[in-house]
Amino acid sequence: MAKYITIKEIAKQLGMSHSTVSRALSDHPRISAKTKEKVRKLAGELGYQANINAHSFRSSSSRLIGIIVPDLSIHFFARVVQGMQEVLADKDYALVLFDTKEQLESETMAVERCLRYRVDGILAAITMTTDKFDHFSHLIKQEVPLVFYDRVANFLPIPKVVTNDYQAAYNAVQHLIQRGRKQIAHITASINLNNSNNRLYGYMDALKDAGMNVNEALILYYKFEPAAIETFITKALKDYPDLDAIFVFNDYAANYSVNVLQKHGKRVPEDVAVMGFSDEPVATHMTPQLSTVKHAGEKMGQLAAQKLLAVIEKKEPLENEKIIIDPELIIREST
Repeated sequence: MAKYITIKEIAKQLGMSHSTVSRALSDHPRISAKTKEKVRKLAGELGYQANINAHSFRSSSSRLIGIIVPDLSIHFFARVVQGMQEVLADKDYALVLFDTKEQLESETMAVERCLRYRVDGILAAITMTTDKFDHFSHLIKQEVPLVFYDRVANFLPIPKVVTNDYQAAYNAVQHLIQRGRKQIAHITASINLNNSNNRLYGYMDALKDAGMNVNEALILYYKFEPAAIETFITKALKDYPDLDAIFVFNDYAANYSVNVLQKHGKRVPEDVAVMGFSDEPVATHMTPQLSTVKHAGEKMGQLAAQKLLAVIEKKEPLENEKIIIDPELIIREST
């Protein structure tokens, strides 16, 4: 077992009381500057670190923030966590990170563990399989500060930080139309997700506003099974020989779509243009480089963390507020 340096050990070596050393380390005004200097000098030499659990016991604050992430292997979510870390570390909070791997059961367990750890607040994005929300409702009833980011449950009365997914999709499809594309397919994600639905609506409205029909046969509801993309594109190329563009809900699926098109002898973008979403590293590592929508992960993480801190510090109430980040189109070679 690790042997940590304690206040008791420092007090023993200096011949001082436990309370005097504790107050000196806490910069108590009743302790002389000379005593503080002596205590801090020895504490530094011994490598003393304050016990956060002891602080939590005294203050009823754990200084812990629970962060629930659907899939940390996705670079966007890693950027979100990075943004959260920048804000929270500056306020001396530690992160307790849960990767739910897109599973509702793991998400529910993460919430339960956050409660056991007595976290001061939670930042969460729901999984693609989340269709029950009792665990989040329980947090709200317990008055645990909670902020959703990116993937949210709109009906729960808590703060949310999201991208304007509708406008992002609208702009992306409008760009394809302006490039002369007339038969545009869409690969979307789970209908359980607010952001997927908003991107779908943006896609549909962009087509309608351009006087084009929405063809359900050219929409794939993707469940993260790559074979489904290949089957969909293969059938679409056969049934709709004039297919000339695909708008895809994320860059990973867009990259796979390009591979499938090339396998069928289609040139991108000459024959079929492809637009992704998120601006993941893969977007610039593939050939051709992918046009996409910039998903501002770090900014989203920062805003979500700032909102949570405001709720924790009682500067703002826990209410149904939505912070919306404007999208940015990144035009590269694939369109």
